[in-house]
Amino acid sequence: MSVASENGWSAVELPASWRLQWIGGADPVPAGALALTLSAVEGVAASVSMAVMRRAGPFAASPSRDQGDLALPEFPTLDETWALYLWAALAAGRSLPPALEAVAQYAEDVRQGHWPDHVPPEQSVQALFQVIAQQHLLVRPPDRRAFLREALRLCDLVARRLVGGARLLDDPLARDEPWAQHYASMLAADQALYQEDVGRGRRFMATLPAEESLTGTERRLPLLALRRPVAAQFKLWARRDAQAPGGHGYPLLAVELAQGNVVFSADPASKVRLGWLAAPLSAAEEKARGAAAAWYDGRRHGFTLSAAPKEGTRLSFDEVLQAVAPRLRLKAVKGAGQRHLPRVVSGVSLAAGIAVLVGAAFAWPLLHSRSVNVPAIDVDPPAARGAKGEPVPKAAVLNLLGDVEQGPRSFAHYALVAGACAYSGDRALKLPCRDAHAVRELLVQKYGYAPENVLFYVDQAEPGERVDGAPTAANLRLGVERFRERFGEHDPASFLFYYSGHGGYEKGARKDFGVLQPTGYFDHPELPISDRGWDMQELLDAIHKGIPARHVMVVLDACYSGWAVGAKGDEVLRPELMSLWKERAEVVVSAGTKGQRAWEDEEDQRAWAWGGHSAFTAFLLQGLTPTTGAPPPADRNADGVVTDEELAKYLRTRVPEAVRALKRAEQVPQFFRFDDQLPQSGQFLFVPVAATAQAAQP
Repeated sequence: MSVASENGWSAVELPASWRLQWIGGADPVPAGALALTLSAVEGVAASVSMAVMRRAGPFAASPSRDQGDLALPEFPTLDETWALYLWAALAAGRSLPPALEAVAQYAEDVRQGHWPDHVPPEQSVQALFQVIAQQHLLVRPPDRRAFLREALRLCDLVARRLVGGARLLDDPLARDEPWAQHYASMLAADQALYQEDVGRGRRFMATLPAEESLTGTERRLPLLALRRPVAAQFKLWARRDAQAPGGHGYPLLAVELAQGNVVFSADPASKVRLGWLAAPLSAAEEKARGAAAAWYDGRRHGFTLSAAPKEGTRLSFDEVLQAVAPRLRLKAVKGAGQRHLPRVVSGVSLAAGIAVLVGAAFAWPLLHSRSVNVPAIDVDPPAARGAKGEPVPKAAVLNLLGDVEQGPRSFAHYALVAGACAYSGDRALKLPCRDAHAVRELLVQKYGYAPENVLFYVDQAEPGERVDGAPTAANLRLGVERFRERFGEHDPASFLFYYSGHGGYEKGARKDFGVLQPTGYFDHPELPISDRGWDMQELLDAIHKGIPARHVMVVLDACYSGWAVGAKGDEVLRPELMSLWKERAEVVVSAGTKGQRAWEDEEDQRAWAWGGHSAFTAFLLQGLTPTTGAPPPADRNADGVVTDEELAKYLRTRVPEAVRALKRAEQVPQFFRFDDQLPQSGQFLFVPVAATAQAAQP
């Protein structure tokens, strides 16, 4: 007999005849559909699930297994999902035990922003539900079938445990369920992402006027401003952040999300209202638009929040903070790991002239085209705008290069360089080992890489040349997987993965995929591809997970290497060093597109046009090699640094011209960032030793 049966409660399934209509926030409820939305029970109950429990409003009549259409929001809350579960239980002829009403009350509290749980956050029902919803509904396209399966599975677990006598707020209901621990582990990883969000965030102390506090007294509380947070559960972690001023979390949040969605929210437990901020924000919005546009005042949420109009705000996040700064009397809080914070200046927009990086003070142009009239507050200078900040002037770049502790020279540099030449017959390649040797020498001699920090794999070594093994798939994987064992943890570091050799693509069951075909790939065709080669996407995943460096570049000189980038690279490649260069940078440069060959020089040395290299590596070397008294050719703005985008621009210009002229073929290198999911991204930098030496001179 199952545990569920012992407790008198078995799993609930949705009737096969029910048709769910997923509706957006502004979409009308389809005619004839039963709406599982808060608006459907307004004036009847405070939550949808409570209306179901009490058989009130649209849920007064008994449900039928032939119900037909039900309308559910595209991203349903715990309340709406629990209501669906209860309605399905009623349709199956079940009576609803009183113990289940606790979840309806709990879901109402959760909707209002309360955190009543007494268990660790990663074991709470609301956090587990949120991670299930985000895991399956925030993908494109959303996997609603998987969401319903897992969410109703959670509902089954909760119902079974409550009917069996467990306490919703005090007992970790999912602790002994292996499938639920998968989501608990995701929450633990999400908490680490929150720490990165805070590092990019801004901390303030805000003063709440007495008339806006439920206690009737003036309150001084910490406020955390987050720009495009990566952590899915940032609100959960912020409310419990022991590093917040005072050590009791951030009761106030200001968060910029996608598509102009900005929300100020207060922890309901703080007994603070923020709905009154909608008035100054609406005034600033009207000035920016030239037309009225009201911010939401949180009336359906106990006035604990203010939110941008449904279509999004026209104000930048800095302008939003400026609009509320005088009302909240914001004062910046500095601390370890905090970024510089924006200064609001009376009568104008952000101030010019900031010190963005230690040792690099320089003038900054006025950034805002609109001004928001607010009095001055004691807040630091503006954070750089844009996902990468703003261009750093050339004079300031020179100062950065001379800063050993904070500039690019403070980064440790590591690389894995591989060249596969041991192919035979029609697959013979003569030059990848030569390519790899030249790349290693360039990194060591011109860019200061320590020889012991460069893993070197070739199958045809030069006399006396130190190698770490042949470039087999197994060796390359081990080189990445054991990186930490060999070099340890060093976050302010860069890692370059360079591969020259064969590449191809394979037909998969659902989609094709690109494969590196290193030494030994063609020798044992009876073995699985995963044993002989390396799926290009799996390569990127392995580097992302296994390399602790902050800056990562993957360079693939192989046929069909465009499969690694998936899509065409960015056409807008800027030459400047950007002010946020120290943020995480993860980029790929491939020799060509998905369908293109990567061409190498002629076998006969007398016919060499590219110095005995492939076309791609020849111009990679050329673009990065400084000449006496001159920067590397890829350094388009001659500021002493070659950025990842400068190198990509150089390769995308020179390689196609050369291949077209010599081979009468097309080969267009591709550039792709796989850090673009982050709200801010850095740059992979090549800093010639000569440039750092020049910068160090008095």
